[in-house]
Amino acid sequence: MTRLNSWKVLRAGEGSGLVLAVDFATTGRPDSSFSDLVPHLDPRLTVWETRQPDTGDGMSAADYVERWDRQVQDSGHTVRAVLGYCAGSVFAGELAARVAARQEEAPPFVMFDPEVPTPAALDRDFAAMMGQFASVLSADEVTAARQAAAAARVSTPDFAAFGDELVRIFREQAGAAFAREELDTDLLEEFAAVFRSFVSYLDAARGIDPTAAWRTATAVNSRQPTEGALLAARSVQIPVEHADILRSTLTADAVTGILSAHASS
Repeated sequence: MTRLNSWKVLRAGEGSGLVLAVDFATTGRPDSSFSDLVPHLDPRLTVWETRQPDTGDGMSAADYVERWDRQVQDSGHTVRAVLGYCAGSVFAGELAARVAARQEEAPPFVMFDPEVPTPAALDRDFAAMMGQFASVLSADEVTAARQAAAAARVSTPDFAAFGDELVRIFREQAGAAFAREELDTDLLEEFAAVFRSFVSYLDAARGIDPTAAWRTATAVNSRQPTEGALLAARSVQIPVEHADILRSTLTADAVTGILSAHASS
């Protein structure tokens, strides 16, 4: 049996079908995740979710995809579907293409609110991370962090460098709060390391042109459809907020329908 270090098993199904889910899932994230979706899918399916390296510094998009795909090949499983969430849809398209090239039947590719990483999106993710520390940071500290991030976005056009600057701002603002509250600074460094890894993941994704892959996909969209969804071959609208798209039973029903239609075609 393949020992997995690049994938997390969300469900060990009763059948042979393997579903691959690409996302940067972190503990405590306010957005829904594939862990919310899987319990509502066919229990016969085995579902794996991507794990990230401790640090992605210096890794290219090809490095990420190869890291994940190697263990899929070694497993001997037939891939029944490839799923991607947000920026994970960029990597998922590359992974789906690799699988399709070697399998007799190409798996359906489903993406949820797909988007190519941008500085604006990274700024939004930074704001969400700062929001997780609302009980520790003062309102003035949160405001100062947001203002510093806005200034950095203007002065630092390079995506990776902008991410580095956001990590610095986080350490500066949250570090002061942690010292004031006498909290464990190791926790602060863990959050900073995760965000740094997230920036590397997003920066690598920017090296992929997802257009061709996304034109083969079904996009499952929340109330705020992304520009990436416009490229999809098919679209399904789910009347929920973006943060809830993977925890909605309507989304699970849509995915089940997509997989069933593919199996019967």
